[in-house]
Amino acid sequence: MANTFEIIGKLAIGKESEKFKPYSSKTYDSGWVNNELNFNAIAGDNRHMLKIKGGYMKDGSGKVFTFSKSGKSDSDEVIKGEKLEIAWKDRFKPEIIENVAEFKKFVIDVEDQGKRFKLEKALDKFKEGLLQDGDLEELGVTDIEKAFEDSKKKRKEFIAEADFAEYIYKLISSGKIDNRMFKILGNIVYSEYKGKIYKNLMPTRIYLAEKDAVPSSTAQITLFFNKNSLDSTLLKKTGKYYINGFVRDYDSSRKTDIPCNVSLVIDTNKDEQDETSKKFNALMLKQFTVKDKSWKEFGLKVNMLDGAQKVEITDDMLNDFQKEMIELNPDYIDEIRKELGGNVYGDRIQEFIITSTARGYSKGVKDTKYIDSDFVIPEIEIKDKPNNSTEDDDIFDLDEIPF
Repeated sequence: MANTFEIIGKLAIGKESEKFKPYSSKTYDSGWVNNELNFNAIAGDNRHMLKIKGGYMKDGSGKVFTFSKSGKSDSDEVIKGEKLEIAWKDRFKPEIIENVAEFKKFVIDVEDQGKRFKLEKALDKFKEGLLQDGDLEELGVTDIEKAFEDSKKKRKEFIAEADFAEYIYKLISSGKIDNRMFKILGNIVYSEYKGKIYKNLMPTRIYLAEKDAVPSSTAQITLFFNKNSLDSTLLKKTGKYYINGFVRDYDSSRKTDIPCNVSLVIDTNKDEQDETSKKFNALMLKQFTVKDKSWKEFGLKVNMLDGAQKVEITDDMLNDFQKEMIELNPDYIDEIRKELGGNVYGDRIQEFIITSTARGYSKGVKDTKYIDSDFVIPEIEIKDKPNNSTEDDDIFDLDEIPF
């Protein structure tokens, strides 16, 4: 099972500096070009860094390696999808994109949720001669055919990640989507380089969210753990148990999956006030208690925290005068909040807080055949790539999108 995420938040690009380049297009001596975009998804108190990265041959001689859609034959037999090799120059052809499996596409859609479906239904009624003036007024359009075509232009599909990176960079930089919320779906990709594990949130689909959408940051993680994974050493200080396990992700250099260490959190800080939370955490602790030498597998839903979180005002934040004023008038705490800017924030936190089980794990933890040696990364010699850079041609026009 892939490790995936879903974020509802605003998109932003960090300030460029000498050390940080939000978008880069680097060309190597071989003629290979890498387009890389690093941008933020801001969801409430969390600011997540997302990465889109893809490459191609500068002279256009390369191919896009992808996968076709599955389907059915005339005799109703299932036709499985198969590997596709698409010439780089053909990657924007509609008939080519249409044949690519949905899970292999990169999508950005800036249309309001559900509007295109309503426009399409209204267009069907128009073609049948059943459309009434009130239908157009309800949709806020005067020309249903033009409105539907404009709506389709708000959805862009790519089969090459390099194109997706360039387009999203230009879209965010344009200012046309400022202050709008998006639903961002993608994969959490782990990798190893020179003995260090790296985690990247790599989006594949970005949709305009409802205007009243609530910011959130969630993920699904498949964790592998053993008897040494449950860590309670910081429980008294933080109120949290840490589950120090591994995910398994494909390593292209080694041509196999490798183990990458990750920590999940059981947060007991609300247990005294919330009986349900207390029972859930106790149940999770039971699942993570391993008494033999085996390795276990557990798919989990988590809240992704990345930023300074709001905290309750506690006695250790107050001086004697403030405490006495609160004793005289409990509502005085509101005055203190206003003085502090409305909210109080703690230290920056980067954690995965366990909230439930992932699909396929309703029965709890699964046994595996893994042994200790399966969670040791095999050594490999990795050579640094050259770091040359060049400009690429402008292949996208944002003016064509009718915002």
